Formats: sequence, structure tokens, C-alpha cells
Amino acid sequence: MAESQLRIAVVGSGYMGRTYGNGLVKFNKRAKLVAVCGGKRGPQLASDLKVEFEPSYDKLMERSDVDAVILATPHSAHLEETLKAAKHGKHVLTEKPMATTLQDCDAMIEACKKANVYLEVIRTLRFRGTPLRAKQLIDEGAIGNVEMIKGQSLFTAYMDDNTKDAWILDPKEGGAMLDMGVHNMDILRFLAGSDVKRLFSTVTTFTPGGRIPNVTAMTQLVFKNGVIAQMWMCHEMPPPSLPDSWHRYTVVGDKGILDIDGYGKLMLGKGDKWETVWTQPPFDPNHDPAHPARLVAFYTQVEAFAEDVLDHRNPTAPGSEGRIAVELVEAANRSSATGKAIEFP
Repeated sequence: MAESQLRIAVVGSGYMGRTYGNGLVKFNKRAKLVAVCGGKRGPQLASDLKVEFEPSYDKLMERSDVDAVILATPHSAHLEETLKAAKHGKHVLTEKPMATTLQDCDAMIEACKKANVYLEVIRTLRFRGTPLRAKQLIDEGAIGNVEMIKGQSLFTAYMDDNTKDAWILDPKEGGAMLDMGVHNMDILRFLAGSDVKRLFSTVTTFTPGGRIPNVTAMTQLVFKNGVIAQMWMCHEMPPPSLPDSWHRYTVVGDKGILDIDGYGKLMLGKGDKWETVWTQPPFDPNHDPAHPARLVAFYTQVEAFAEDVLDHRNPTAPGSEGRIAVELVEAANRSSATGKAIEFP
């Protein structure tokens, strides 16, 4: 392995493949893009990024100039791709959700453990400017002991720009609850600083004839450290929806409050006033996905992954964390189906 840089191939050439490719080429220092693999848009992406296009994943696995892969592929493909990577000694950074079932998550973790390769999962909200700084303030005691969290992840549609045959609309990919829910569950755990003790959820769809089931959910969580939380996810809000609510979290401590807009401001309420701690530079993720303010969360996690591998550090976002997020989504679906709260040991 190259000791100064981790040589990475991006697998997948869609929106997220281009995201990681741009970050690697423009911003990463200890990670180097050597190839783009797969996808009908792959040749163009590889040409744009001035790297090789490798149409075959199996052939990619045989290449000695590839140390690791970033999986920007459909959710259901992550298991097979990870198992092959582990077999060939390649480290893996996979997009969320880690997999579509807990069984697949476990198989991925076990394969990488046996092969002694890293398996990490994308957790961009942990690396985005406002949640990251909010967590730092929490850890510094700025709002005292965390007591309550309210989360909102609200949209007027699920994947506005997808056509009827887009892969993410296939039911086997898990739908909106898995796709967005793993983000929501992970950031709640991140901010609470604890694992979940009990969960109750209602998952549904209100739109008649909607293509995707389960696009709305309200979930109540109790954490093992006593924090209570609510998470409201919706992809069928009537226009104009609520302002600044794509990723909005309120964290209440016994000494203050944090108002976290994942795409806007981090506000600290303390005493009798509010102050702006930090403001996210504006960007439009739909029309300007390569904006540096958007890319920073992605290339920062890629850089952490590269440093973990090259410096033999503990993984920054291990597969076990990705597994927990999938487990919580599965629990929410089970709670909704049974009408019962789910208890965790």
C-alpha cells in the first residue's frame, strides 16, 4: 500500500459517485482517486476527473493500484461488493445505509474482520458544519446535561429528480425510511451521546397512490443515559413545507439550548439571549452539488477514512455504527407494524 496516500476507486457514477470523485480530486490530501468503476455515466465521470474508467468490479478487485473502494452504489449492492473487496484485501468506505438488512450488515462486518481490512460507513451529518460544532459544544458542557432532542427532516417529495425507473425507487432498496432514517437515527445517537433504550414509531404514507411506501414517520426514543427524543421524517409535506427543515435539530440541556440547521445556522440559546455560533455557507445540493460548502462533509470523512487506514487508527465511523442505524430503522418499522414499543438490551 502507498504509505503517503490511500489509493481509492469510486464505485458508482451517479450523483454520489461524482460527489466523492470531485472531493478526492479537488480536496483530499491523503487519499488519491485512481479509477471510477461501473455505471452508465462512468466513462464520462472518469473523463471529467481525468482517471481511468474500469467497467468491471471483478477486474477492479484484481488491480494492485487500488487500496480501497468507496461504494456509491445502490443499497442492495453493498453486501456483495463488500464481500468481494474483503476477499481481495481492499478497505471499504460504503455509502449509507450500510445494507438493507441486519443480516447483511453482520456478514459485511465479519468478512472485513476476517480479512483484516477497514469497513467504515458514510455519516456526513457528523461531519457537516453545524452538527459537528453542536456536538463539540455539547461535549464542552456549553448547554449542560442533554435532556431532550427534537429532529425534523422534511421534504415535499421523495427524490424529486428521479424517474420512474430510478434504482432508489425499487422496494428492495428499502424506501425512504431506510434511506433517510439511518441519517436521522445516527445523528440522534451522536447528539445524545448514548445508545437507545426504547423506541416507538408510526411509519406511514398519506399521499394516495404514492409510488413509495412509508415516506412519513414519527418516532419517539428514550436513550440509556436518560435523554428523550422525537424524530419527524416526512417526504410528503405540502409546499412550501416548513422553512429550514431538511435537517433541523433542537437539543435542550439543563443550562442551554442548541438550534441546529444542517444547511444554515447553529444557534446557542443561553441566559436570556440567542447567539449565532456558526453559519453554513449557502449552497443548493440539487443544482450545485459540487459546491465546496457541500463537498466538505464528504471529503472530510474520506480524509478521516484514509488517515484511519494509513495510520492504523481506530475507525472513525466503523461498520458497527452503520449496523446500529439499520437496526433502529428496522425497529421503527417493527414498532409501527405491531403498535408496540421496542426495547433494547
